[in-house]
Amino acid sequence: MKILILGKGFISEYLVKYLNGSEHSVDCYSREELDYSDDIVLYNKIVDQADFGEAFGNGYDVIINTAGFTGSPNVDECESRKAECFDLNVKLPKTIEGVCKATGIKFINVSSGCIYTGYDKDYTEEDEPNFGMYNSESSFYSKTKHACELTLDNDFTNTIRIRMPVTSKDDHKNLLSKLNKYDNIIDFKNSKTDVVKLCEFIEVVVENFKPGIYNAVHNKTLTTREVTEIMAEYGLQNDNWKFISYEDLPIKANRSNCVLDNSKAKRDFDFDFGDEEYYIRLNCSLLQQK
Repeated sequence: MKILILGKGFISEYLVKYLNGSEHSVDCYSREELDYSDDIVLYNKIVDQADFGEAFGNGYDVIINTAGFTGSPNVDECESRKAECFDLNVKLPKTIEGVCKATGIKFINVSSGCIYTGYDKDYTEEDEPNFGMYNSESSFYSKTKHACELTLDNDFTNTIRIRMPVTSKDDHKNLLSKLNKYDNIIDFKNSKTDVVKLCEFIEVVVENFKPGIYNAVHNKTLTTREVTEIMAEYGLQNDNWKFISYEDLPIKANRSNCVLDNSKAKRDFDFDFGDEEYYIRLNCSLLQQK
């Protein structure tokens, strides 16, 4: 299949390599290379025969949006850059969806499951978000992710929710790298997503497309303390680690802490994300070797 990936960042770096390795034809653009926030620019890129040499039928089969604004080093920055956060997390996916509808191209939007909080249950895709638009205590980042889901057409678009990505690369987006660099940490249970496993799931969605929302997380969620204990087994510990209360955490924006249910992906795509501990250990082992 011919795939267009929008956004050059943490997720797309893995996704391009993975899909190219599966013999798909993949193009990937940053906003600097292609201003896909402008629907006319994106539309022209898709249909311009000077670019493609072909009309609609032989152009892109799927567009995958990995672009977004998460803030650096974390979502606290979204509180002071709300306009940019809203534009990239809400307006941009809707713009891409509109172009996809006009050209008959399937659309996959990579998003976040940070729109829930609490441990009353493992949240399914059908559960009403409790840490989004209608919660005054939620972060602005979470509000934009909820707003995006409200805006997109779930009968057309496939939205993939991820949580706390994990990889074997030392990167500020990698949960393992974050924990290694933090001295003060809190012990919560949160779903996580191995990025390579995410790429596997996205390929399955590309090849067997169904619209709707899907939680892309692992089974048997670990607590932060359990993750740090595994990291220590592989020599990745921070000797200054100190567990503190959530109230003592120096943050501007409240955080989502929750466990997501992934049974819909298993039901609709026969896809098993596997147990979280396996992927934590796998990535710790690979990081240890570097």
